[in-house]
Amino acid sequence: HPRVAVPALTPPTATETSWNFELLDPFVEDFVNAAEGRPVVANFATIPTWMFVTPEPVAVPDDPDEIQWDYEQGTELRDPTGTEVADYFHRVASWYIAGGFTDELGRWHESDHRYRFAYWEVLCEPDIGHRLSPETYTKLYDAIVTRLRPLDPDMRFVGLSLSHIHHQPEYFWSFLDRANHADRVPLDAFSYHFYASPEIANPLGGYGNAPYPHWRDIFFAQADAFLDQVRFIDSIRRRLAPDTATFINELGTYPPDVMNPRPDIPDEYWALSASIQSYLWSRLVELGIDLVGIAEFMDYPGMIPGTSLVDWETGAPNARYHALALLLRHFGPGDTLVATATGVPEFPDPRIHAQAFLTPDNRRKLLLVNKTPAPVAVVLPYDLGPGLVEQIGVGAVPGSPTTAGEGITLDAHATAVVSH
Repeated sequence: HPRVAVPALTPPTATETSWNFELLDPFVEDFVNAAEGRPVVANFATIPTWMFVTPEPVAVPDDPDEIQWDYEQGTELRDPTGTEVADYFHRVASWYIAGGFTDELGRWHESDHRYRFAYWEVLCEPDIGHRLSPETYTKLYDAIVTRLRPLDPDMRFVGLSLSHIHHQPEYFWSFLDRANHADRVPLDAFSYHFYASPEIANPLGGYGNAPYPHWRDIFFAQADAFLDQVRFIDSIRRRLAPDTATFINELGTYPPDVMNPRPDIPDEYWALSASIQSYLWSRLVELGIDLVGIAEFMDYPGMIPGTSLVDWETGAPNARYHALALLLRHFGPGDTLVATATGVPEFPDPRIHAQAFLTPDNRRKLLLVNKTPAPVAVVLPYDLGPGLVEQIGVGAVPGSPTTAGEGITLDAHATAVVSH
């Protein structure tokens, strides 16, 4: 939606500029108000396409609600130094941080915004949009950060924000190497994304794609393969930039018909997707990842609807939302992971993922994830004593905790927390 996301849709002329935040401001204002003082990561990621060399200008639909998949065109910046891009993001940041900015013609634009962002993420998925090379991205990161740092000395920065399509190692080797950056440019954090999905044979409909009964095996196989990638990427970080934090800030799943205007998503899918995100969150915490972001708050038909956390028609939370809320209620900074196993040492139970935590106030919490589409009975260690269990699975609705004795039955694709 470039009319929303790009507040300068056309290049400046000798007499006028196109700066206009009237469509973007309501989204930012609503989000910041809803954050209620919690740390916010700002990511105004889209570079105006007119800053790239293209055969002809890229047309933008008049309707701001119309989805435009082909807005990001061109791979070569018309200003190869990156100064034009850095100036653009400095003006966007100044609009929201410094109360306004002076445009290319010397005119002041007043906003009255004085927001403070914990982090500014530099671009989003630059490896697939304009297919920026690792060297070009690193140069742009330095140029943008250098321009933005004076606006708020406390604001930190997130780099890379790579897509899940492929994790080319050179991006990490290039970006995390301090020698490739200008002096005093911080490497606070870097990010990348993961989505599990069946092979997309037909993005516009169901015909030709893998049927739903196959998705569970595909999702968990891809999740485990991703964990191996995380270990590899973290080995690069530990060698080059051990003090830089890792954010996996888009994590989710989607069905194969990502652009279908009339998606047919099985009701059970939402609990399956929730079980994937809960499983990966637990495994990523085990690997020391600093932040995991569950994507996305709301999507809709034609725009990857399977990643949504809420119903796009009613706004009602779905199982993905409720499972995320369950994790947030029970786990937090300062928790200690406790060695946990299922089944017997020689034969762990592949149906269940289990991870125990000890909270700072010495409460014992046990996360259980049912990786199967059928209910599973779980026998708990006898020495735990009675506890309370909350779970979100197929057909389950959030409710009051129930008592957990020596055993519980996990719903299909359930995310459950047992508290003692």
